[in-house]
Amino acid sequence: MYRDDVTLRVEDGVATLSLNRVSRHNALTTDMLRTIDRALEEIEHSPSVRVLLVRSTSPRFFCSGADINEWGELDPEHMGSRWIRTGNRVFRRLAELDIPTVAVLSASALGGGLELALACDLRYAATTATLGFPEAAVGAIPGWMGCKRLNDLIGPTRSRELVLLGQAIDAERAEQWGLVNAAATPEALDDLVRQVCDTLKTRSPMSHSIGKRLLRIAEGDDTSLSHEFAASVCKATADAVEGVRAFREKRPAQFNDRR
Repeated sequence: MYRDDVTLRVEDGVATLSLNRVSRHNALTTDMLRTIDRALEEIEHSPSVRVLLVRSTSPRFFCSGADINEWGELDPEHMGSRWIRTGNRVFRRLAELDIPTVAVLSASALGGGLELALACDLRYAATTATLGFPEAAVGAIPGWMGCKRLNDLIGPTRSRELVLLGQAIDAERAEQWGLVNAAATPEALDDLVRQVCDTLKTRSPMSHSIGKRLLRIAEGDDTSLSHEFAASVCKATADAVEGVRAFREKRPAQFNDRR
């Protein structure tokens, strides 16, 4: 199911999605995005998975961004309708997972790589990592909702600095800005992430799911979330139980008075 450049492993309630295109610094291709999409679908249907880690096997890059060899020759129409649309669909799916998601930035995250990390709930970085949006240097922009997620996370002043200057910052400054939750030495990063995972696994999965949706509403996410909540509330009522039972028994439903 999976390509060599994207792997998925599940162990003790923690799914680990690893970028493994080391020869190209984990530059994202359409095939990689589609593989990530399939992995996320598998996680959605795995109730035993409590946490998702997104990380890299490369010693130099978490992800260097979108592969310019793939999008560089696209015409303007296909740049938007194929490349950007595909990435946005995959990153949205990641952001909307009901379980907590953690980006482990053991190495540098640039461009689309930083956008991938921003789609996660939490980010922990090695002090040797750098983070940035270099797109302005090649006549591009962060096209996978990076500007929106960045602005929501650290505010307009710092966001403009990263997007307009196109210069990367180190992990310690990223922690000061709130771009990452914490920066740790490379030797201590895995222990820190393990502690975070252990804590997350002791928390209520239902609270995680509902809490994440409430946070998205607070961030101004689309109105589909209000419909999700309304449908959940309706399904929890005695009327819903009676309605389903009556349908299966092929009789008119008998609803009680409002109380």
